Amino acid sequence: MATRRLRGRLSYERVDVGSKSERDALVLHTGDDHAYVVRLPGANPFQASDDVSHLAGREVEAEGEVDRQYFFVTDWTVEEQ
Repeated sequence: MATRRLRGRLSYERVDVGSKSERDALVLHTGDDHAYVVRLPGANPFQASDDVSHLAGREVEAEGEVDRQYFFVTDWTVEEQ
């Protein structure tokens, strides 16, 4: 996987609806109509993380690796409102 830099708006929403993996997750919506489930280093992917849910609605610029619908973030900057 190659490192990519993406910019977009975060939302907190239900993902993988109807599967055993159904959960609430932070999702990055980019300007090109793509949405990626954000995965943070060391975070449990199946447990809602309250420490980042407050970022829903914020614009970010993030760096990491994309694997299908997942964005494994290594670094990000939250844009000022």
